[in-house]
Amino acid sequence: MKIKKLISFINIFLFCILLSTANTFAVEGAKGIIKERMDKFKESKQLMKKINVGLQNDNFKVIEESAQMLLLWSKEMPKFFPKGSNISPSEASSDIWLNPEGFNEAIKNFELASLDLINQSNTNDRDKTINAFRNLAGTCKGCHQKFRN
Repeated sequence: MKIKKLISFINIFLFCILLSTANTFAVEGAKGIIKERMDKFKESKQLMKKINVGLQNDNFKVIEESAQMLLLWSKEMPKFFPKGSNISPSEASSDIWLNPEGFNEAIKNFELASLDLINQSNTNDRDKTINAFRNLAGTCKGCHQKFRN
């Protein structure tokens, strides 16, 4: 059982590293809504890292607070994708505007996963909280695969 938990932490850690390095260079030269959007995603990556540390320390309060902030981000995210905001250095795919239903569904999945992480962190059940975090991270990955260049 300890090996499974260790593997889980390694996977979560590697995912957070992937997220943290993905946009490092893209923000340079960004302006307006594109820069604001990139900054917001940078903040969400930091929150994911914070949750990961919270999981390692069984700090359910930090996990819950960070997930609350991600929930807020999920609700405001759509306004950061106005038409025409996929110009360089944006990495937003034109599929966001070609498939708005799919994009909105991806955001809704992120919102529901954030809410689930909040709820699971309030149980102080480590395994359930880890699973909820994995699910949340999966919504990020899934959205990036479909809607990010």
